Amino acid sequence: MTTKFSSVAALLLATSIVGTLAAPVAAQDFPPLPEAIQEQGVIRIGVKCDSPPFGASGVDGTPMGIEVEMAKKIGEYAFGSEDGAELSCVTSEARIPSLNSGKLDLILATLGRFPAREEVIDFSNIYFWGTSNVLVPSDSPVEKLADLEDKTLLIVKGGSQIKWLEDNIPGIKMMQLNTTADGVQALLQGRADGFVGDGGLVYTLGSNYDDLRVVEEGLDLGQNGIGLRKNEPELMAFVNAALDQLREEGFYEEVIPEFVEEPAVVEVMKRGFLEEPPHM
Repeated sequence: MTTKFSSVAALLLATSIVGTLAAPVAAQDFPPLPEAIQEQGVIRIGVKCDSPPFGASGVDGTPMGIEVEMAKKIGEYAFGSEDGAELSCVTSEARIPSLNSGKLDLILATLGRFPAREEVIDFSNIYFWGTSNVLVPSDSPVEKLADLEDKTLLIVKGGSQIKWLEDNIPGIKMMQLNTTADGVQALLQGRADGFVGDGGLVYTLGSNYDDLRVVEEGLDLGQNGIGLRKNEPELMAFVNAALDQLREEGFYEEVIPEFVEEPAVVEVMKRGFLEEPPHM
């Protein structure tokens, strides 16, 4: 049975899916894990729990979503079972501190790669690319990004789009909130003119709220990778091999429809996971 984000409840409180997508791959087929991770018996991965379809929280609090399933597969590659991945929900602003403090081994949580972040962490090979987009009320006069001049946008704390917007939209003001749910609620209450987030998230939200729509013009083209602490070459080799294996197995073609219902959103997600990104 498939589980899809087809309602407000499903977006943030959907039940988790069960089952594997492909035959297990023996751990010995991959570069060796660092000794410390072998000894702890799990690989600790931070995932998003407020950003469907990448990651959301099930009714029992269990993380679910495309990146969550990726993390489970990494646990399977590492220790022969998806239980080899110890998953923790992380907010956007807590991702990198949680990694560098040693609480996590990896961040697989809509983490865009750009120079400021590359100064403090390392990134795996890119597994997803896409633009960010803006969600506005259906009756908003905003039709293109230029219409956001002097307006206020909601954004989750730690979101990477702030600099691009401030550099490109005169007079833009940003209201930072803790979670996507907070942002959507504030938008529905009329506390701002729009909500900005990763394109896949925004299109998913837009397909589930009749009184909200997506501004089609994208912004801040970005590329997502898995975050690692600086100078961990063994773990980097393992993670990049795992990402290669996911593509070889056809993982994304199978998992995306489990979490995305709208055909337009499916195409956005498939393009981002399966096609080469345009030149930045």
